[in-house]
Amino acid sequence: YIEWIVPSVTKKGDDEQHGSTVLADMAVLQALSKRVHYGKFVAESKYRSDPEGYQHLVDNDDAEGVMELLTNAAVEEKVLRRARLKAATYGREPLMTRLPEEKAVECSDSTSFVAAAAASAVVSAFEAMDSSSNSNGKTKNKNSAIAGKVDPGAIEDIYRKFIIP
Repeated sequence: YIEWIVPSVTKKGDDEQHGSTVLADMAVLQALSKRVHYGKFVAESKYRSDPEGYQHLVDNDDAEGVMELLTNAAVEEKVLRRARLKAATYGREPLMTRLPEEKAVECSDSTSFVAAAAASAVVSAFEAMDSSSNSNGKTKNKNSAIAGKVDPGAIEDIYRKFIIP
């Protein structure tokens, strides 16, 4: 956590906000723990659906085979994409606050207004996601422009390297 996750989502230095930092660290560690424990329950459920298959792999010391049996690549890709999308929208200015006052008054249908704002937010999120990835979906270097508070590619990497496995 301290050696890889924290440096990938924070700026180097001391902002002298130690109390707030501790609270943020606790929230992150609790969220990571919750996610890891969900994964444990999913793994247990998969084991219960095929105990003989898993036991055979365990008896043969085939850790790679166990991971292959546990892994659902399509679901993992959806989780990675969702994590990246959430990171891309985190800390961005809500689009409804940038709407000119006269446009808000003209809009008589609040449902249309909210739908338009939501659609704009999705477009902005995808633009932010694209700003930190190359054509293969892999994270660009650390010097790429980041529109939000965190690099969506860094969050995706955290999920890929630490949370999903």
